[in-house]
Amino acid sequence: MSIRNLFTDRIAMRLDEPEQVDMVLGDGARDRGAAADLISSDPATAAGVAFVRLETDPDPVRVRAAWVADCDIKAMAATCTPEAAQELAAIDVGAAI
Repeated sequence: MSIRNLFTDRIAMRLDEPEQVDMVLGDGARDRGAAADLISSDPATAAGVAFVRLETDPDPVRVRAAWVADCDIKAMAATCTPEAAQELAAIDVGAAI
């Protein structure tokens, strides 16, 4: 058994060659729609795009991971305080009346 078979769920981000798709996701994955070699190199349009093949399903699924910048995380952390949560709860209660 090769070490590759120990990883049952597989992810293929942008690849260079069509043959690499089958090497990463398994035989016939590209024929079943996983065109990871066609994912754009432009980060504005293809950042986070990948194809996933789970152990329980041989058909690959196109996915996209979100990117949250550090400044956005800091802003959310500053906004999502216990005080802000209480204010939102009060608004929800008022809206339900």
